Amino acid sequence: MNKKLIALALAALPAAAMADVTLYGTLKGGFENVKDDGSKAVNNVADFGSRIGFKGNEDLGNGLKAIWQVETGLRLDAPNDGTGSSSGRLGSRNTFIGLQGDFGKVRLGNVSDYADSDMAIVNPWESEADALQLAIANTNTPLDTRLKNSVRYDSPKFAGFDFTLQYGVNEGRNLGYNPAENRDVKLVGLGYENGGLTAKYVYARWDYKNGAAVGELDNYYYQRVEAGYDFDFGLGLVGAYAQQNGKDVLNNKAKVREAALTATYGVGAFTPKFSYGHGFDSKVNGEDLNNSGYKQYIVGVDYALSKRTTAGVSYGKLDYDTAVNEAGVPDQRAFGVQLIHKF
Repeated sequence: MNKKLIALALAALPAAAMADVTLYGTLKGGFENVKDDGSKAVNNVADFGSRIGFKGNEDLGNGLKAIWQVETGLRLDAPNDGTGSSSGRLGSRNTFIGLQGDFGKVRLGNVSDYADSDMAIVNPWESEADALQLAIANTNTPLDTRLKNSVRYDSPKFAGFDFTLQYGVNEGRNLGYNPAENRDVKLVGLGYENGGLTAKYVYARWDYKNGAAVGELDNYYYQRVEAGYDFDFGLGLVGAYAQQNGKDVLNNKAKVREAALTATYGVGAFTPKFSYGHGFDSKVNGEDLNNSGYKQYIVGVDYALSKRTTAGVSYGKLDYDTAVNEAGVPDQRAFGVQLIHKF
């Protein structure tokens, strides 16, 4: 009887009371064989950033909406709490409240930066191993993440152009707060889309208000540009260039530059893809740090099992120059099988 009463009560609710809430998510996992030079190969069942979320809106009239989202990370490989991962904590991913209208969109909370939400078109790979994701949009970037204490504005599109402004306040507060980590982040993103052409640019600057420790970067900025074109016959090409400049509290300056190119080709349900990444020699106080770059190759193919489920395989090599190896960072080879489902 109680079940029938509950069902009757739910059926009596106004449709509008439930229609603005959406449950969504992505489950991404696979099997990887990873070998660092000088070590034995390791087999892993890996998670690639699975998530579940709720989002919705309320019509406030005159074209204005209140918008909200609560997104939580999941781990298919279920790490214990000692890993430091925030996955499984409610709101660990994009979680915000905001307003949307003809003026654009404003969000306040834990919000993806522009590189994470709108870029990385050069990096179509899903993996846990470094060798299976382009370093330019993964291990070597301070972006492609979320600013946990931020406000973000996204403009409407104007003739294919749009822009984003984001300000992250006291970002270290969520990293095990300590006054030395009082970091502010200022970010600008620019985009253009027209037919098969897509171009994206991001500029971000970090400033530690109380200063960083000696030997660590006190303030720095990061830039990345990506441009791609999808041809009518299925070929897609994307190129990217990134540069990071910074200085420590002793005014020592450093510069890191890298580039990448990705090609994809759709053939029915199959999408073969290839990426090449290149890290140039770093500069310290204007002088080249010889043999401090890297070369990266990834090849693979995706197969669309349905509109929402994709399987894939990939193989990657990440070869560092000798100065990086001598600093204790080994080259890596990896093979992976991926399975992704969106709901």
